[in-house]
Amino acid sequence: MNKEKFMPIPPGAIIPGSMPQFEIYVLSTQGNFVLWALKGKEVTPEQLGKLTESGPREVFISLAEEFKYEQYLEGHLGKILENHALSDDQKGEIFSRVSTNVLKEAFENAFGLGIMSEDAFERTQVMVRNALCYVAESGSLQALAKMIGHDYQTYTHATKVLWLTVAFLRENVHILETIEPSYKSADEDRKMEILKQCGVAALLHDIGKASIAPEILNKVDPLSSGEWEDIKRHPVNGVSMLLDTDVPSFVKRAVLHHHEDFHGGGYPMGLEGSNISILARVLRIIDVFDAMTSRRPYKAPISPGKAVKIMVGTPPDTKKEESGPDRKNQDLGMRRCFDEGLLRKFILFLGNARLTD
Repeated sequence: MNKEKFMPIPPGAIIPGSMPQFEIYVLSTQGNFVLWALKGKEVTPEQLGKLTESGPREVFISLAEEFKYEQYLEGHLGKILENHALSDDQKGEIFSRVSTNVLKEAFENAFGLGIMSEDAFERTQVMVRNALCYVAESGSLQALAKMIGHDYQTYTHATKVLWLTVAFLRENVHILETIEPSYKSADEDRKMEILKQCGVAALLHDIGKASIAPEILNKVDPLSSGEWEDIKRHPVNGVSMLLDTDVPSFVKRAVLHHHEDFHGGGYPMGLEGSNISILARVLRIIDVFDAMTSRRPYKAPISPGKAVKIMVGTPPDTKKEESGPDRKNQDLGMRRCFDEGLLRKFILFLGNARLTD
């Protein structure tokens, strides 16, 4: 068999008692792929135990069945993230892969339609529930740190914004009490639901970009005035896509406001200060941090430490641009964009989580 037709997967991604709809192989000492588990057959704990004892660090699937493997990961994500046989890094990679696929499909299905399907929305809700459990693990943020600097795409970016937002709010419960006043007196199930909905806002904050042509989103050269106006409509597009869903109003406001600047000059409404919802102010900070520390079509990533220095810096006096911003040079001093109190808390969070090294 040709080795190039196979891809490695961690054995810990296979849940005992499950019935994967793909065949699983191991690599023999002679370098051949040997069938280990048939598709549709239960994988027993004994099988997995023997596999672990024999020492292979990975098993393999056919590239032709990669889609079935991704469906399996999504359907079993909660149990996979609880599996102690997986390292934090492996869990991080699987979590990122699943959430990115969920968002990618939601964006592609919504492109040009201006709506989010009920199925895509439900998958998003499940994704966030799994994220809450995962972020509760002490090793999850260290796994996230290794993702910083990776390529930026709208859906991979949304995954990291989700991860950071949920972790940050868990460390700053008083912000949750401001987002939803009932949080303080709520029972644990209700508190988890409120945090989950904040995660939904983080994951879907850029869903309105599904209506923007990829060549505009990925353009290397400065945007034209018309292209910039298209970009500036994505918060409105996003909230319109969520109008028929049952997300609470604080989620919709966060999606609508996440590009408003605390000291004015943002879009789409030009709001300032407390007129901007507090969850949107949190997303404004985390959105910018991840964007600057990611590799983008028009610029290389910068270190988390440098990103923080830019975020707290005072911008130079510049004339308002008639066309879109020169995105290669726009990340100068950005203090005016943020709620300073929330920004200080976020920087402290980054330091405690060791994400600024």
